[in-house]
Amino acid sequence: MGRFELAADTVAVGRILVPGKGLVRVGAGVRLDASQAPILLMAFPGAEIVLGDGVVIESGASIEAVRSVRIGARSRLGAFSMILDNSFHHLEGDRNVLPQSHPVVLEEDVLVGPRSIVLPGAHLGRGTRVGPCTVLSRRTPPGAVVAGHPAVIRMSA
Repeated sequence: MGRFELAADTVAVGRILVPGKGLVRVGAGVRLDASQAPILLMAFPGAEIVLGDGVVIESGASIEAVRSVRIGARSRLGAFSMILDNSFHHLEGDRNVLPQSHPVVLEEDVLVGPRSIVLPGAHLGRGTRVGPCTVLSRRTPPGAVVAGHPAVIRMSA
């Protein structure tokens, strides 16, 4: 098992799975609500997952890092949403070789809707709102509202 750093006044309800050998750092006032389904925080060896102060993660959400996933303060991940910094297989050639990872960053005050997927290399600007069931793989400007699969910027601040 890797390192799990938990700050003061974190609230965890239900099953929180932290099976990896990397670092998971949880900021102050984080709420992990796995009351309906387990939450997965999987940091592979040498990887890190950083949850800023006041982050809320709802039931069934999963974060998987081979390199780095950072979630800014006061951000929220909806139920059954996923954040991945690696696709875990190549589309062509040897599918048993792990592809290169691309860090994922969610700046402060980001909302990821239920059942959305944030893919490797995505960088969500401060205050971005991601609609339900959205698949996002790129940078968004601060205050953007994105939805769809693939994601389309519906509104920008």
